[in-house]
Parts: sequence; C-alpha cells; structure tokens
Amino acid sequence: FLGDDHSFDHEHDSLQASVKEIMNLIGSKMRIVLDLKSRRVPPRVWSRLIDNLRTRGLEIEGVGSFDISELRDISRFGSIPVSQIIFFHSAGDLQRACHSGKIRRGDTVYFNAGSLLAERKSIMSLTEIACCASPTASDMPREFPTSYNIRPFAQPKNLKQMLPPLRSKSDSSRLEDYQRYFDLKIGVYVQEFSISSSALDILSIFINENHRLYQLGMAWGGINGKTVDGINGDGYWNQRYVGHDWDARIGPTDKVMLKHDKHDVEELVLDESCGLGTVVGP
Repeated sequence: FLGDDHSFDHEHDSLQASVKEIMNLIGSKMRIVLDLKSRRVPPRVWSRLIDNLRTRGLEIEGVGSFDISELRDISRFGSIPVSQIIFFHSAGDLQRACHSGKIRRGDTVYFNAGSLLAERKSIMSLTEIACCASPTASDMPREFPTSYNIRPFAQPKNLKQMLPPLRSKSDSSRLEDYQRYFDLKIGVYVQEFSISSSALDILSIFINENHRLYQLGMAWGGINGKTVDGINGDGYWNQRYVGHDWDARIGPTDKVMLKHDKHDVEELVLDESCGLGTVVGP
C-alpha cells in the first residue's frame, strides 16, 4: 500500500495481502524456493516459518542450503514434507559429498556451472597433452567458438560407453556416473554478475542439449537472456577458491576413506585395497 508520498506503508500491509496481489497479477498460485543463508536459525524455527508461510497462501516448492544436515532437520520438524535442494560450489564438491555419505539416492542438487568450463588451451599445450597422454576423442573437451570448453567429466557418455553397468578402473569417471548411481536430480547456477555473454551462451546450449543429465536446467537470477556488457568471466567467481576440482580417477562405486591433513582440510582417499592411491585434492 502506497502512502500519499508514494512511500510504502508497512503498517497497513500484510504478507497475505501481498501474496494475494501477486497472485492476481500473475494469474496463478505463488510458488517459491527458499534459499537459506543464516547459520544462526535453528532448523525447528525454519520449519515453523515454512508452515506459517503456507497458511498465508504461499506454496513452498523447496528449501535450498549449502548445509546438508540443516536441510534434513528442517524436513524432519515440518508438518508437511518440503523438497530439499542441496547447493554446492562445484561439481567436485558434489563428488566429495557422495563419497562422504552426505548424499542420498534421489537428492536434488545444484552447483556452479562455471566449474564445468575450462579455458581453451593453446595449440602448443594441446600438442604436449596429446604426446604424453594420447587421449581418446571422448576424453577431449567439447570445443565451442570462444575461449571456453566444456570439461570432459561434464559430458554425457555415448550409448556404447553406457552399456557396461559399472566402469572399469581404467575409465575416467563422469558426472553422469554419479547421477545414474545416486539417481540425482541435477541443476546448475552461475554468479550472474561475473559471467560473459559468450560463457553464458556455451553453458545454455550445453545444458539444453543435455537436459536428461541436467534435468533441472540452469537457474538464472537476472533478466532472461540478458547479461551486462563488458563482463569477462565464467560465472564461477570467488567460488573457484573454495570449490574442489573433479577427480576423474574416482568413481561412484569406489571405496573411499576420509582423512584430514594438518590444516584440518578434508581429503578423499581411495581404499588401499582398490590398488589405487587416488586423492581428491583439498
């Protein structure tokens, strides 16, 4: 409600009235997803808040958080179950969570799509890689006519590669291996203020082409199809400093042990009985 000076009159406003006004404008029920930021609010309070919002006409489609235990507790205390959306900084963080027992079958997960991009290498560096590793065509990044490529682990396998139910230890693991094994519903997001139009084009095309793997698409908090001119970046921004890289040497069925270094940084190490000394770097 606006006052005579066109300022918002909070004294005569109510959440229920605002929800009704929005529903009249959009012509349908108002469905929202709550992105939890505070770490000082007990899960029981969050669940009560969600129940209260539902009584005021809001449909809570889901609750998202980087804190997995917080999400589990909110669902436990609420009167009506709410969909849990688990946020990660990178695809590598999701991989680590799978091995640490934090991920359950059927979970809904989102991570920054910038972790799927790699800056295009020079011809000289690619020649060096080819001479040393002799990668197959399926192991090479998918190239786009810009300075970025899609990393191999992010790309779905072709039909021939998907036939074996489990990968051999000589194969490189992919996100799709984890999606199939844990029956994950995967979506991605970016930091809208730090992504160039070319990087956004690459990710949009790639995610849309592979919607069976990235079922929930890409969340975009800006104006649809619009970016700010002059921005250079992949949308990963400062999350690149806390997000972990994908380790293609570890697959979803590998036995992994949790260890901490002297700085209390968690590492994932393959069980020695597997015969592989692979580590997901901190």
